[in-house]
Amino acid sequence: MKTSILILILVSCTLAKQLYDVKKSYVTPVNEINFEKQINKIRQTTKYVTIVHFYKYSDGESRSFAPKYDEFTNEYKGIFRIASCDCEEAEKICQKENVSKFPTFRVYPPYPVPAIDYEGPLEIDGILKLATKYVHNNVIEITEGNINTFINENPTVPKVLLFSEKKGYPLVYKGLSVEFEKKLSFGLVRSSEKALIDRYSIKGFPKLLLIKTNEKKPYPFTGEYKFKAMFDFLNVHSEVFVPGGGSSADSAATKEWMMQVVPQLHQRSANDICLKVEGVICVILMNNGDKPDNGLVDELKKLNQQYERHINRGTVFKFMWLDVKTESKWGQALDFQGEPKIVLLNPSKRKRFAVHEGEMTFQAIQKTLEKLISGDLKFKNLGESLPDFVKIDL
Repeated sequence: MKTSILILILVSCTLAKQLYDVKKSYVTPVNEINFEKQINKIRQTTKYVTIVHFYKYSDGESRSFAPKYDEFTNEYKGIFRIASCDCEEAEKICQKENVSKFPTFRVYPPYPVPAIDYEGPLEIDGILKLATKYVHNNVIEITEGNINTFINENPTVPKVLLFSEKKGYPLVYKGLSVEFEKKLSFGLVRSSEKALIDRYSIKGFPKLLLIKTNEKKPYPFTGEYKFKAMFDFLNVHSEVFVPGGGSSADSAATKEWMMQVVPQLHQRSANDICLKVEGVICVILMNNGDKPDNGLVDELKKLNQQYERHINRGTVFKFMWLDVKTESKWGQALDFQGEPKIVLLNPSKRKRFAVHEGEMTFQAIQKTLEKLISGDLKFKNLGESLPDFVKIDL
C-alpha cells in the first residue's frame, strides 16, 4: 500500500512539472533529442522565426506566465514557431545554449542573424515586439506603376493582393508570405492608390483578393483576418509545384530602383543601375546616412534629364546615391571624408573613379561631367576589384 502511494506521489509530481500539456498546447517541447532539428535546422533551412521559453518549474514566474504564453501561441502559431524547454530535464541543452536565468525567452531568427534574449518586463507584448523584428517579408508594395508587372510575371503563380489603409506591413500578411513562399506572390496596395482601388472595386479595408492570370475575376476573401482563416483560404489555391515559380522577392516589380531617377546604390541594386551596365559612368552622391538632401537629389534629377537628351554622345551617365554610413568599405575606397560629395565611378575592367571638386549645384556638377566627356578629368585607380556591399537579407 505504501509503495502504491509513493508511486502515485512521484507520478503526480512528474505531471505537475509539465507547464504545457502536450495533448492540448500548441507550444512545442524541445529537449536534447529534438533541439537540433526543431531549432538549428529550421534556422538553417527556412525563414521562420522561433521563440523558446527556457524555464525551470521552480523558477517562480514560469508557472503563472505559461497560460499567457499558451494563449499567445494559439493566436500566433504559423507566424512564429513557438517552443519551450524544461532546463531541469534538458540540462545539457540549456548549458550548451548558455541559459542560466529563468525564465528566459529567446528569439531564434534565421541564420546568420544571432539568437537574442528578451530583456524587458515579463509580458507578451514585449516578446512579440522583439520577435516581430525578425519576421521575413516577401510582400511587394504595389502601385499603378508596377501592378501589371506583378500580375503578369510568372503567370502560373497565383497573386495575392491586400488592400490596406494602415501603415507598414501587417504581421499576419508577412507570415503568410513566408508560409507560401514560391507558391503564391504577395502584394500590398495602399488606400492612396485610387486607380487600383477603382480597378478592383474595393469598397472597404482591409480587403484580400487572390488573382489567377488565366481567370477574369479575382477570388475575394470573406473570412476573419486572422492567420488560420487566411491560410486556409490561400492554401486551396496554392500550387504544390509551380513551373517558373518563385518568391515575390524575386519579382521585377520589387526592383523599385529601376523606376527611380536617382535610386540608392546597394547590394541588390548595384548590378542593375551601375556595375553591370555596359559603358556607364556611375554618378554617385555619397551621403553619411540613409536620407540624402532633397535639394541635392533634385540637382541630380535635372542632370539626368539634361543628359538623357544627349545619350548619343557616347557617354552614359547613371545617377544614384550611396549611404556611406552603412557602406563603410565604399566610403574608404572612394575617399569619403564625412560631407556629401559626388564621385564618378567607371566600373569597367579598369576600375577608376574621379571626385567632383566644385560646388554641389547643377552648373558645377555639369562642368565636371563635361570635363569627363572631353577627356580632361583625372581618375584614380581602384584596383582589380570593387568594395563589397553590406549583404541585404531578402
